[in-house]
Amino acid sequence: MLHKKRYIVPVVLFLFPIIVSLAIIRHAASFLFRALKPKNYPPVLRTPEESFVGLSSLGYAFEPNYVNLCGGNLHLPRVHYVDEGPRDSDHVILCIHGEPTWSFLYRFMIKSLAGNGFRVIALDFIGFGKSDKYTSMDMYTHDLHTLTLKLFIQHLNLSKITLVVHDWGGPVGLSVVKEVPDLIDNLCILNTVLPCRDDTFLKHMVNMFHFVSWSAAIFVFQTHIPLRYLFRGYASIDYDTSRGYTAPFPTYKYKAGVARWPQLVPMLPWSNKRIIEDMRSTKRFLRTWQKPVLMMFSDNGISGGGASKELFKSLFPHGQDIVIKDGGYLLQEFKGEELAENLCRFLRKTLTHKNECHDDEFN
Repeated sequence: MLHKKRYIVPVVLFLFPIIVSLAIIRHAASFLFRALKPKNYPPVLRTPEESFVGLSSLGYAFEPNYVNLCGGNLHLPRVHYVDEGPRDSDHVILCIHGEPTWSFLYRFMIKSLAGNGFRVIALDFIGFGKSDKYTSMDMYTHDLHTLTLKLFIQHLNLSKITLVVHDWGGPVGLSVVKEVPDLIDNLCILNTVLPCRDDTFLKHMVNMFHFVSWSAAIFVFQTHIPLRYLFRGYASIDYDTSRGYTAPFPTYKYKAGVARWPQLVPMLPWSNKRIIEDMRSTKRFLRTWQKPVLMMFSDNGISGGGASKELFKSLFPHGQDIVIKDGGYLLQEFKGEELAENLCRFLRKTLTHKNECHDDEFN
């Protein structure tokens, strides 16, 4: 512990001038971006279907499903989701993506889990994948994403859910768990965080280093972020596969959601206080969670371990922890079948235990 603390100040002192420099570049570049930006375009865009042509060769060959969600007087843009496996299954595995991915990320897990008899659903948040996209960054909020997920679960009348969360989908998915706990049976935690800002500023910045660096890149480029290069550099994705991840974003007009989501993760002292409090409330709730939990973190890559993993281990001391060797940031991409096999074993063991307990109640 003392060894780690020794490096906190030097690392932050190294990061601070970089972040300040990036901020200056961003403000200078913003004038050019505004000049290039058209004055008028629709408030909601739909990625053309031709952008997704050829993805079957990369393993994404699922029938699309769409739903229009309504919450009170609020009518959300069209949401896309994948729904594979037996529709009449009592249990459902619901996969939540992060930034800047979409259901394409889960394609190998979906195929393997569905092949083992499980119903698997993977939705695309608004602004991502085949779901519609607001063109204004201001439309994207933490509340929008949590409301979308909650309404989605209610609309499809899902229950006995195994919720799989990854990356920045973790803060959204886990936040919803505390609102619909009776509908969630199991949690599967993959390379994610729960940024509560409970640590000191210096320690928090070090723990969130990879997220800060990604956010800095988004901060500079905004909707002009070169996603394909970042996928290849950050996640070691090859050129052909990167085309699948970037298919939903043919031009910068489709990237408002990508540019906005990093700003919704509370990493800095001036971050949205409502989001910070929601994260802390989520953390307090998860400490009371007694249902089964499977944690699978990479031993390398962004949020692949360290403080993030230790936080979840402290929240779920009863949870099962499996280290994924060389999984990297997008462990579903490189270790999808291994993750699916681990999850299958976990669920079969869990379901067997529940059935045994159920039988004991009637004996």
